[in-house]
Amino acid sequence: MWRTMAYKKLAVSETRTAAFEAHGATEIAAVWRAVRARLRTELGDALYSQEIARLRVRLSDAGAIIVLAPSTFNRDWIEDHVGARIRAIWTELDSMRRDLLVLAEGQAEPQSDVVRDRPQPAAPAGTAIVPGARQAEPIEPRFSFDSFRVGPANEVAAAAARSIVSAARPPFNPVFFYGDYGVGKTHLMHAVASAVTQSPSPRKALYLTAEEFLSGFVTAMRARDTITFKETVRGVDFLLIDDVHFIAGKPKTEDEFLNTIAALIAENKQVVLASHRPPAELAIADDRLRSLLTGGLACPLSKPDLDLRRQILDCKIAQAKCHYPVLNVSEPVRDFLAARITTGPRELEGVLNNVICRTALLGLPVTMEAVSTALRDLSLSAEKRLTVDEIQKAVATHFGVTTTDICSKRRTQSVVRPRHVAMYLAKVLTTRSLPDIGRRFGGRDHSTVIHAVNKIIAMIESGDPIGQDIDALTRELRD
Repeated sequence: MWRTMAYKKLAVSETRTAAFEAHGATEIAAVWRAVRARLRTELGDALYSQEIARLRVRLSDAGAIIVLAPSTFNRDWIEDHVGARIRAIWTELDSMRRDLLVLAEGQAEPQSDVVRDRPQPAAPAGTAIVPGARQAEPIEPRFSFDSFRVGPANEVAAAAARSIVSAARPPFNPVFFYGDYGVGKTHLMHAVASAVTQSPSPRKALYLTAEEFLSGFVTAMRARDTITFKETVRGVDFLLIDDVHFIAGKPKTEDEFLNTIAALIAENKQVVLASHRPPAELAIADDRLRSLLTGGLACPLSKPDLDLRRQILDCKIAQAKCHYPVLNVSEPVRDFLAARITTGPRELEGVLNNVICRTALLGLPVTMEAVSTALRDLSLSAEKRLTVDEIQKAVATHFGVTTTDICSKRRTQSVVRPRHVAMYLAKVLTTRSLPDIGRRFGGRDHSTVIHAVNKIIAMIESGDPIGQDIDALTRELRD
């Protein structure tokens, strides 16, 4: 019955698309069909019929693509789980590269001081399409300070971000976030933009990627109207530009970028930049620009340690439970995911979304088997399958003891500590049962393993340096 209802909804959706085409929007309808076909292949028929088939598209008065969901719940699910993928596919297929908003039926188009424009095709002579020329979608609401988890890997950057939001005048300018992809730079920039535009005394913020800045500038030059471009990017209180390394090595763009930043700083307006490398390591040709960037505040973000990964995972699970109240992820599964996914928040969210599709959407419990399947499907199966013996050897070497010591009956602190660490890692990094793990540690029972795991968890939560040892061992074992 469920399947019949789903396909009836699909039929209604197809009828609406036909009507849409009849009103002269054949090109957009064709792109939408291609987008849906791609999503159907990627998500599967069941999830597609339940969530995607009910969506409609229309063109807004401002020229943006509006994806309409039947309810706010569906809108939130689409935005959280496949919004970025829909935009990526649409951008790939649509020659006009229009903005795309996900709205609920009856919801008015948002009006915000936060502007995010996308690259546009070349405009006719005498016109210029530049970032900020029209209102677009608001900054991603999930990326707020409330959802940004802080630890040793990002505490300097988080503190700097909050300080510039609360300050009447920029305390540091420019502020430069740097770190590997997926460590939270974009999240932090969105949080800054959201905070300044939603404060009791709101200020204007413009968030762009370097690609968008470059595209807007080139388009303006071709249209012989750079004045409009300059007025747009300089007419804000906060200018936030992501992935600035894409600007490096392009002399004309570097020059405009330099002039833009210098003008904003001179007017006590805040500039926030982000890149995968610190300013001193960027391939910048203009020494003036390099000097300006290195003269600001450079804030590193690194890969989160085990404790921070667990905080991030808990936060994302809490967000998911807003949509799926029945979602229940046990502590062992959370520990396993936090220990297994050592890269960053983006990968953690990807695995969690896959797990949700396999469990909550189908009314199934979140088990270790479901998580392992999700890891395989996300190409994380390439990670080597660890054994308890490998873990024991790595721990023994790290702490300067032998594997014989770890499996012995000795109770000295120099042996007990590495033994507990090895049991904990065996628990979170392998799928071995507790009794099996106990047997591999000198014939101990499962209660001993539980005690060791709980002991290590308590030490990590208390801030004990053992957490750093575990994080280092986890990286070593996964490399």
